[in-house]
Amino acid sequence: MDQSGVIVNRHDSAPSLSAEAQRLQGMRRIDPYDRATCENLAEVLFDIYREQHPMGTLARGRHLLEIIGLSFPTPRLTAAYFENLERMLEGKQRRSVPGRIILGLGTGRCGSSTLTAILATIQGSCCTHENPPLINWNPLEDQVRFHAARLELLAGFFSLVFDASHWWLNAIGELFSRFPQAKAIGLWRDVEPCVQSFMTVKGFGWGSINHWVAPSNRIWCSNFYDPTYPIYPIPEISETNPDAGKRAVLARYVRDYNDQLQKLAARAPEKILLIRTDNLSQTTVQERIFTFVGLRGEPSKIVLNAGKVGDGGWAGPYKF
Repeated sequence: MDQSGVIVNRHDSAPSLSAEAQRLQGMRRIDPYDRATCENLAEVLFDIYREQHPMGTLARGRHLLEIIGLSFPTPRLTAAYFENLERMLEGKQRRSVPGRIILGLGTGRCGSSTLTAILATIQGSCCTHENPPLINWNPLEDQVRFHAARLELLAGFFSLVFDASHWWLNAIGELFSRFPQAKAIGLWRDVEPCVQSFMTVKGFGWGSINHWVAPSNRIWCSNFYDPTYPIYPIPEISETNPDAGKRAVLARYVRDYNDQLQKLAARAPEKILLIRTDNLSQTTVQERIFTFVGLRGEPSKIVLNAGKVGDGGWAGPYKF
């Protein structure tokens, strides 16, 4: 039984989904920027694991999201996910007025998991962190369409539907167009501590992860999250000092992201609330967040992922 109380058929004899995805990615040398190969991986994983959890369960929904997060939201996977989600919601009363839609923005390693936990204290809310599918830095219509359909469906049943991720930055305009009443909360963190946190998570030296440069660079490893970040030129120092090179592109990413976030908020202060990461645990700041959202939550001192090497980790029902 999982934390939601749903009985789950785990099929312990089957290989783990992530391990199978890594095996297939290694065999097929999958380029995360190559949509066709990512779609093929999605279909292969779905065929292997499609019967792993009962229809209409939270476990099946998360399982499908994991496949989508490792690959791509193909039409078949998308249809399977929404069929399951609609079945899950059959017994829940539909709201007379749709709930609020709020998105969380920030570079990553900026307090987004903590912000999600704070908003999850709002009664009747559905708050997630980096809910798949991933959205490319140059968003693809299939990715945005999936999220828009999910947000609209869930808003019919929950007082607040919230998701936080760095990838919302370049999709926010499209989402605001589709949902005129939607808002966003942006988190910004000083460059140096943010860079250091990323370095701790992504690793050091040759062969570590560097999302912010082109793949096949012979210095760092490629990763399926790469397309969700911008690509910068590889600094010359990287050949002899890969950590210095990675720090340089990371610092540029954090500065660029924060600058863009500030410009967005300046153009639409009624739609975007900016919060400094260091102030997120303050009761007065959390009260500002609840006022901005228009729903009452419970201020808390919760701080998640601080000083940890898990990326986006928040154990519990945070994928839906």
